[in-house]
Amino acid sequence: MNMDRLPSAFFVGRHRLRQTSKLGSFVAAALLALPALSLQPLSATALARMSVRELARQSTYVARVRCAQVTSQVEGNLVWTLTAFQVLDAWKGSPPPRFTVRLPGGEAAGLRVTVEGAPRFTVGEDVVLFLNADRGRQMNIVSWAQGTFRIQKNPRSGIVEAVQDTAGLQVLDTRSGASTLGGRRRIPLELLRASVREALQETAR
Repeated sequence: MNMDRLPSAFFVGRHRLRQTSKLGSFVAAALLALPALSLQPLSATALARMSVRELARQSTYVARVRCAQVTSQVEGNLVWTLTAFQVLDAWKGSPPPRFTVRLPGGEAAGLRVTVEGAPRFTVGEDVVLFLNADRGRQMNIVSWAQGTFRIQKNPRSGIVEAVQDTAGLQVLDTRSGASTLGGRRRIPLELLRASVREALQETAR
């Protein structure tokens, strides 16, 4: 099991692990023992604040996708979730038409583990993902929750929106060093796409 496939914006300090059922403390110990590759210790789990343009620049692919399958499995002392996606519309690069994302946490063999910042998906859900290639057809989501925008129709305005949810997470401003609590951010889907397009045009100059 390769445990260093975590986003650069994911920090492990006192990692807060919510667990139900009979999961023992060995899982928390395993998380605290994660390699320090691309990780920076903080007092609690946090995400480095990234704008849409920063997400786009750091991504190999940006795509509107649909969740096709979700499976969880126990590997060693940890539960991992594999989510398969079908690409509906590529905004950056040419991702494979179908790929998987592997994230820690999930429910399997009577164990349920929730890892802060690791998004969960439901079959049939449409999302925009900021992605980096891993091995084969496996992808990593850039900055996990920050690189995930769920597509929803606003019931009042009827506008299709992209929702970024970092509620309950500490978000760090790397310039000032200040940390604030995240929240739900809603922006029109077309505005999100325009921001990605502008970031790509700036990079090409």
